[in-house]
Amino acid sequence: MKTVRIAGVQGFYGDSPLGALAVVMSASADYLMQDALSELTLSILQKDRIKDPNLGYARDIELYAKKLYPLAFAQGIKIVSNSGGLNPHAAAKKVIEILNSQGLENFKIAVIDGDDFMGRLDELKNAELPLKNMDNGNDYRNSQYEPTHANVYIGAKSVKEALDKGANLILAGRVADPCLALGILAHEFSWKLEGELNQQELDKLANGIMVGHILECGGQASGGNAYSEWNGRKYDFSTLGYPIAHVLGDGSATITKVEGSGGKVSRNTIREQLVYEIHNPAAYITPDVTVDFTSIIVEETGLDMVKVSGAKGLPKPDQLKLCIGQMEGYLSEQIFYFSWPYAYDKALAFEKAAREIWEMLPFKYDEIRINYLGINGIHEDAAPKPSSDFIDQMNEIGLRIAIKHKHPDAGKMMIQAIVSLGLNGPPGIAASMNWGKSGSIRLGLFPVLIPRELVNEKVTIY
Repeated sequence: MKTVRIAGVQGFYGDSPLGALAVVMSASADYLMQDALSELTLSILQKDRIKDPNLGYARDIELYAKKLYPLAFAQGIKIVSNSGGLNPHAAAKKVIEILNSQGLENFKIAVIDGDDFMGRLDELKNAELPLKNMDNGNDYRNSQYEPTHANVYIGAKSVKEALDKGANLILAGRVADPCLALGILAHEFSWKLEGELNQQELDKLANGIMVGHILECGGQASGGNAYSEWNGRKYDFSTLGYPIAHVLGDGSATITKVEGSGGKVSRNTIREQLVYEIHNPAAYITPDVTVDFTSIIVEETGLDMVKVSGAKGLPKPDQLKLCIGQMEGYLSEQIFYFSWPYAYDKALAFEKAAREIWEMLPFKYDEIRINYLGINGIHEDAAPKPSSDFIDQMNEIGLRIAIKHKHPDAGKMMIQAIVSLGLNGPPGIAASMNWGKSGSIRLGLFPVLIPRELVNEKVTIY
C-alpha cells in the first residue's frame, strides 16, 4: 500500500534548521513541509520590503539554500514551503543564485502567486462587497490608514499543480498552512480538489488538512511547547525531532519522528496540536475544505508512533480570508526593572511619577500600555493577581511601557522625559538602553472576506 512521508520541519520564520537536517540525513521523508508564515510574519516581511523592494521573503531560505536544499535534492526529497512570503519571485531568484554558486543546476523551483491583492484594493472598494472587518465589523472603506500589503489565503490547488509539473522546491506566497500538506497528498494520490465532491472525497481532503495541521507548527507535535506532557516530562528539547507523517491514500496517517531524536510523539502531543489555533473544532475552515475534527481518532501504536484518522469533510467556503496590512503609526517600548525590597511599590511609584511628567508636557500619543512583568506581563487581567504578601517578597519586577503614536519620535521623547527618574525616582532601578531610539513601525491588520472567484493563482517554474 502506497505511503507518503511528509516531515513538518518548520513552524515559523526563524525556526531551527537542525530538525530538517536530521530528517534529510536519515532519509526519513519524501517531502519537507516548511510553514514560515503568519500574520505577524507578513508584517515583518513588509518591513523588510519597505527598506529593500528586493526583499519580502523569509530570509532563512538563504541558509536553507546553502545547506539543506542541496542535501535534500541529492536524496530525492522535495520541499514545499510558503517562505516566498510577499515576494516569492525574488525568493526564487535568490535561491537559484545560491544553488548555482554551488554548481547545482538540475532542479525545478516553482513559485506560486496570485495571493497578492495590494494592487486590487481599489477594485475591491469599488465593488459591491461588504469588506467588513472580521474582528469588529468595521467597513474597510472607512479605514483611515494607508495599506502596506494585502494577501489572501489560498489553498492546495497550485501546490498540486507545481508538483505535477515536476517541481523540486516550491516557494509559495500565502498558501494556508495545512494546505501545503494537502497539496502534496493531492498530487501523490490524485485527489480531486475542485468541482462537486462526494463525501468520500471530502473526507480525504479533511484528513489531508488534519495531517497538515499536525505538521504545520513543527516541533509542537513532537513534544515542544506541550503542556500535556509537562508533568513527568522525560525527554530533551535540545535535540527535539520534528514530526513525520506516514500518510495512506485515505488520508489516515501515523505520526512519528527521527529515531533517537529528542522530544516525544504521543497521543497527548498530537491532541494538543490538533486543537491549537482552532476556533471551532467541528468546522475548521480552510480554503479547500471545512473540517470536522471532533470525529478524529487518535491512538498510540508504538513508541513515538501515533495513528490519526477519521476527520470528516464539509464543503469549502465560498469566500476566502484577505489580510490587509495597514501603516498604523509607531510603537516605542522600554522596560525598567526594580529590585527587592519593595520592588512592586517602587514600580508603582515610578509609573505614577512618569504619568505626572507626561501630563506636564505637550506629547501627543494614541495609547499607553503599562504592564508589571512577573504579575500581569503576559495574561494581564486574565490570570489572578498574586497576594500582597507574595508580591512583597518578589526579588524583582519589570515595568514594561509601550506607547503607540503617529510621529516616529514621539515615543522616544516620552521615554527620554522620564529617564531622569533613574536618579530622581525610586531606588534599586535598572533599565534596558532603548530610550535613544525612534519608535518601530506598527503594522496593523484588517481581515476581510472576499469571493474566491476573484483570486487568480499562478504557478511559474524556474
